[in-house]
Amino acid sequence: MVCVMDDVVDSCQRRAPQQWRCWPALDRPMAGLLACALVMLLAWSVLLATGDWMWGALVLMGLFLALIGFFLPTDVVLSEDKLIVREPLRVRSMRWDSIHACKDGGDALLLIQQGARRSRHGRMQVPLGRGDLTHIRKRAIEDLWQRFKLIQSHADQST
Repeated sequence: MVCVMDDVVDSCQRRAPQQWRCWPALDRPMAGLLACALVMLLAWSVLLATGDWMWGALVLMGLFLALIGFFLPTDVVLSEDKLIVREPLRVRSMRWDSIHACKDGGDALLLIQQGARRSRHGRMQVPLGRGDLTHIRKRAIEDLWQRFKLIQSHADQST
């Protein structure tokens, strides 16, 4: 359902989840266990190959940092004017009026800003998590984006 009329928009906004937390390692416990085992195995093999515990620890930390989005939770907050993604090491936000396209990626949405089709800087991946709420969260983002586009087009027509 695309929210078109004001009363429908208001009812969509009330039902839409305004924030959620995604934690892939907890959503997929077997994948989390496998990732931990692989990280430990690689760090142990570097330790054995070099004979220095410092290199093993460095590989362990590097792999953990590379997979930090998988091991630690990410919070998503929908506000009236922007979407905020709080990752473990950074906070990113994107204003609704700057979004050019919204692409479905299964358990994540890819938001692309205007004029940033080939640049990584104008793209934001929004995790939706797994389970029954994935579809509802996806719909909430799409509805808020469509609502903002509708309000913006009405404002452009009135001026």
